[in-house]
Amino acid sequence: MRKYFSFIPAALLCAAFFLCSCSSRAYTLRTYHYMDVLDTVSTVQLYLTPEQDKEDYESWIHERLLSYHRLFDAYNSYEGLNNVCTINENAGVAPVAVEEDLFELIKFSVDNMDETGGNTNIAFGSVTQIWKDFMSAVQIEEARAAQMSGEGEAVSYVPTTPFPSEEELTEAARHTDISSLILDEEARTVYLADPDMRLDVGAVAKGYIAEKLADDLAQAGIESACISLGGNVKILGKRLADDGRDYYTSAIQNPQYDPDSEDPAAQNSYLDNMIVRLNDQETMVTSGNYERFVDIGGIRYSHLIDPVTLQPAQQMSSVTILAQDSGLADYLSTALFMVDVETGKEILSHYEGAEACWVTSDYQVYMSSGFADHLVQ
Repeated sequence: MRKYFSFIPAALLCAAFFLCSCSSRAYTLRTYHYMDVLDTVSTVQLYLTPEQDKEDYESWIHERLLSYHRLFDAYNSYEGLNNVCTINENAGVAPVAVEEDLFELIKFSVDNMDETGGNTNIAFGSVTQIWKDFMSAVQIEEARAAQMSGEGEAVSYVPTTPFPSEEELTEAARHTDISSLILDEEARTVYLADPDMRLDVGAVAKGYIAEKLADDLAQAGIESACISLGGNVKILGKRLADDGRDYYTSAIQNPQYDPDSEDPAAQNSYLDNMIVRLNDQETMVTSGNYERFVDIGGIRYSHLIDPVTLQPAQQMSSVTILAQDSGLADYLSTALFMVDVETGKEILSHYEGAEACWVTSDYQVYMSSGFADHLVQ
């Protein structure tokens, strides 16, 4: 039984929308890659004037991403900073005063729960932690087995890591009631009234950070940028190359991509004819079961956990959202991943201008009414 844990598609996605690396007469194209933030591959592309090109934007962007990474980190604390981990450590103890960005993210997530049927719940950390621990343990087993078998050889073994039990998951789910998350806007504090509740903002954080970084770049005078934080793409301004194309593009990953497969449908890294055109302030976010998962007995167990079954969601392979706000798109991509297409369309109807593309577990592709209008013809 082969098991693996893959971040490769995120890197492939980055390559997809940087289809042209030429420079215009007035601007120089710079592309920066970051591997140590947000647990994914982060790539930022800028068009810079000659004066701007003298500045060290690579380090400046890195510091901004590190700052957001620390703020939304649910598992590590940092001296002098109240972050998600601080809130969790003080569950049932005391309210925690937090920075405006973190408070806004949490409030946004709470405010949108009803519209999405509770399918994106940042108070679900007690359950998601169980599955993260399980997948990490299987990943370690995989690495050890591969090391013992020799490089390049197929790994086949029965995992010793036990699956999370129904009793364990049910008990953890008792501590996910969003009403136990108490926000005080005047004092800007966050309090978890349930001492066993844990926040996990992973379903919205990367999208929110992409939106904030775009604002940071605009305030710094950058006219054109393409930000990719894993599967989260945010555009600032028009593309400023001199090849006649003033929009950016991003391709939708093929969820069944496997370069070693004999199946022709799995050999292409991107879905056919699914190149998306992205203009100023537009964003494209994809949630998929191909980025963080383990494969056991031919079944893919991803990091996207269904709040109803408490198991890794199985209905979808990927959901892609197009919208203006990257945080909203990230939030919606998670919510729609948990439900069928028709329910997803109902949720989407509450958000004007948002469009979606679904790839189901059997690799059927569905689009909302306006999604095709954004495709490159």
